[in-house]
This record gives sequence, C-alpha cells and structure tokens, in this order.
Amino acid sequence: MGVSLRFLNYILCDVLGDTLFKVKQIREFIPRGRTLIVGLPGMGGVAYTVANHVIASTQSKLVAEFYMYSYPPQVNISNGLANLFKATLHDTPLGLVLTANAQPATPEAQNEFCDHILEYLHRNGLDKVIATAAYVVANVSGRRNIYVTGNNEKLINEFLKYDAQLLQSGVVSGVNGAIVGWASYYDIPAVVLLSETWEPIVQVDEFDYRAAKHLLLLLGKYLNYDVNTEVFDSMADQVEGKVAEMISRSLKQFEVRKVSKDIM
Repeated sequence: MGVSLRFLNYILCDVLGDTLFKVKQIREFIPRGRTLIVGLPGMGGVAYTVANHVIASTQSKLVAEFYMYSYPPQVNISNGLANLFKATLHDTPLGLVLTANAQPATPEAQNEFCDHILEYLHRNGLDKVIATAAYVVANVSGRRNIYVTGNNEKLINEFLKYDAQLLQSGVVSGVNGAIVGWASYYDIPAVVLLSETWEPIVQVDEFDYRAAKHLLLLLGKYLNYDVNTEVFDSMADQVEGKVAEMISRSLKQFEVRKVSKDIM
C-alpha cells in the first residue's frame, strides 16, 4: 500500500505544530521492507555525491520534498531557477535515497530532522538504514578504505565481509551520523559507511570523487546492484591534480619566504 499525501503531512507537519517541518509529497511510495540510503552534504562532498549519483544513474523517482525553517533564509539558483533549500526523498532500485542541498542549520534541527523522518518510515515498515559519510585523513592511496559502524552487529558484520573496516572509536557528526543514533531509538538496524577522504581536498572545499567512488562500489556489492562509477575517475584526477598543484605552489612560496627571512 502506498502513502497518502494527507497522512504524510499529518505525521511530519502537524506533530511539530507546523513550525519547523513542511512536507511536499510528489507521489505515493512504499517504505515497507526497503533500505534508506542517506547522503547529505558534508566533508569532501562524499555522502552528497554518493546519494546523488545513485539518483542520477538509476531509474529513480522523486517521492517527497522536506522543507525546514532552520534552513538558510535564501534561495538556491540553478540554471536560472530559484528554489528554497530542501531535502528530498527518491525511490531507486537500490532503495529509498535521502539527500538535500543543505543540512539543517542547528543541532536541534538536525535531530528533529532525523527523528521525524525515521518515525514516519519506521511506522510504515522501513527495514534498515545505510548512511554515508567521509573519514578525513592526511594521506591517502589510490584505493580508499571504507570504515563501518552502526547500531546492529549483524548488519555491521555483513559489511565487514565486503572488506569494510570496523570503526573502533570516534564521532560521526551531522545528519549522516545522527540518523544512525535515531535509528536505534526506533529499533531500525543502521550503519554508517565512511570513505577515506583526503584532508587537503576538504580544506579547499572541493569534492573527493575517489572517496565517493569506492563507497559506491561497496554499496553496490552489498545491494547486489552494478553501479557505474567510471565517470568519477577523470573528475578525481582533475581535483587531486589541482589540489596537489596548490600544495606544491604553497610549499615553494614558503621556501622563498624562509630564504628571504634567513638572508635578512
């Protein structure tokens, strides 16, 4: 059975007094037995890239849009069209995919977002949650390691079989991490997959496409779906080359300043 617009609006808007969260349902969809893949903007654009590549490269359907008063009071302009910041839910062959063009602005709003999305999906039979995120490191190789943590040992072990490494400690911030915690509250098995992300890319606010590629490959193996990631190779080479050149230029400038100081 699909989900009616009236019911969805009641669950996610009226419960909050219609002050923080508004929903625009595009079409009916079925959460029961499905996997929710989460990828909101974060460090290195890794999670956002993963979610949006799944959406763009498969036969996906936009099923709902989520608007929050805590989003920046401005519009995002693309191809001449202006739209409010929002989160979107898409029905894809891999599962339901949740993404956004911004994270809610405050910790309270991020927790509200996770809580009420999961409350609704749990009520309608959601099976599991797979969130995606970046694991920022100073040095990387061509093959990026993927780390996993979560609230369900059985689900974690399923990803360890695909060569993910167990994240022993630390903090995963933002919606991409908090939603795993809120999944625990609703007894929904959940993990977050973190792909090694090159720190200099994060520092210059670029996207780490190689990190996203390796995360997508693992996700595709687990969900038994062939995800085409060839497009990421050239984009990764371009970004990494640009960042490496910036580092080289900065080091040369530092050496020049050091020599000048020594002469004085």
